[in-house]
Amino acid sequence: MELCGGRLSLQPAFSTCPCVGRFFCGRPRFGPPPVPAAALPRRSGGVGGPKKSLGRRSVVQRLHLSLVLLVALLALSAPAADAFPRTVVDGIGQEIYLEAPPQRILSVGLAMDNILLSVTDPERVVGVSAWAADPASSYVVDKVRPHMTLVQQLSAEQVLAVAPDIVLVAVWNEPDVVHQLRDLGVKLYTFAAFDTVQDALDNIARVGEITGDEEAAQALIDEFFRRYGQIAFRIAGRERPGVLVWDDWGTTVGTDTSAHDIILLAGGRNVAAERGISGWHMIDAEAVIQMNPDYIITPYDPAFAERIKNDPVLASVTAVRHGHVYYVPHMDALNHHFVEAIDILARILHPEAFDR
Repeated sequence: MELCGGRLSLQPAFSTCPCVGRFFCGRPRFGPPPVPAAALPRRSGGVGGPKKSLGRRSVVQRLHLSLVLLVALLALSAPAADAFPRTVVDGIGQEIYLEAPPQRILSVGLAMDNILLSVTDPERVVGVSAWAADPASSYVVDKVRPHMTLVQQLSAEQVLAVAPDIVLVAVWNEPDVVHQLRDLGVKLYTFAAFDTVQDALDNIARVGEITGDEEAAQALIDEFFRRYGQIAFRIAGRERPGVLVWDDWGTTVGTDTSAHDIILLAGGRNVAAERGISGWHMIDAEAVIQMNPDYIITPYDPAFAERIKNDPVLASVTAVRHGHVYYVPHMDALNHHFVEAIDILARILHPEAFDR
């Protein structure tokens, strides 16, 4: 499934993903050349040495603790639903004064669309991105209404035509248009963080704060933790296999990504992160061979998983030898549906934990 309009390219890449709010969030993607195997930092003990991640236990503990603390802090700091007027601060530090709960809300990115239509009455939403109506990309297709404007590309004319009380934009949305709208007095709330699971939970709380639907937003966060708590209980204390996320662009993920969080929360360890990779990086087959993951996960295309399994170049990789190559959906959800990916991956990595 070509979510990002391109296929595997091992050249330095500059491309824009049209599916705003999916894995690459519509941001211009500056991809470095593939990381050759020779350039990868070696583990202590060499390629065949012990698969030990420095500080792995503390990283997992910190991630669990930060997520729990986030929910607790949001619950304590969230104003009461009737606490209007209020001033909210967006992701770039801009203060937005809201006299009353906005009744005409425009969202121009799928990441925000999915959250907005999950926490508030669709009748209050005057427009969403066109991707919200696409079943292949959206979690909220059933909540898109005929009265909503479907935004293909942000423009001042389209925004002014629907007369919104507030517009939800992402930090990468057209800056010239955003500045123009702000100069015209349109209220804009900019979301700036989409990289981690914690960012997703924070964004849910912020949408609730903007709309006055704090209880609905908190319910989504609570449900995430309820389900994750069940998963964590089952996999506690189990050995963590090495996992590599690799897509058909040739891209893997390191630290500071939601996919990295998902691997840890599902009871795995991210072999790309162990090699010093942070964010999104392109790697070649030789790098995959040297990382030698126990499992390879592809987040988009089931057919790509089959190609990996049948690729003779990768035949020596542990994951390929044991048939541990899987497609896992929801890894690019950018909302509470991340827990679906955690659940699926945990069942792949620790099937015996879910037999009881």
